[in-house]
Amino acid sequence: MVTRLVQDAPVLDPALIADLVIALRVDGSSLAHAIARVVELVGEQLVDAGIALPALAMACASLGSLDTTVRESAQFEIETLLPVPDGPRVRVVIPDVPLTRLRKPTTN
Repeated sequence: MVTRLVQDAPVLDPALIADLVIALRVDGSSLAHAIARVVELVGEQLVDAGIALPALAMACASLGSLDTTVRESAQFEIETLLPVPDGPRVRVVIPDVPLTRLRKPTTN
């Protein structure tokens, strides 16, 4: 299914995305779950399909691997595509010169 998504890009079929997500959720592995989440985000246009689809295709190919290192590497790569939540918008300002070093200007 992911191959068809790649071949049909940039047009993304919502039904194909939904079917792929369901199939991945049935797999139940942590890699499949990560792939499903990114596929959903691609469908919602929150993750760029041009960047994500090749990585998703490679990760789906890794699903069948018995090598845990391969699966963990694929999962790491897929999880780097997940959006990072914005933290609090706090601006900390540290003065270049401490107040104790400031002096009044002298008049001549």
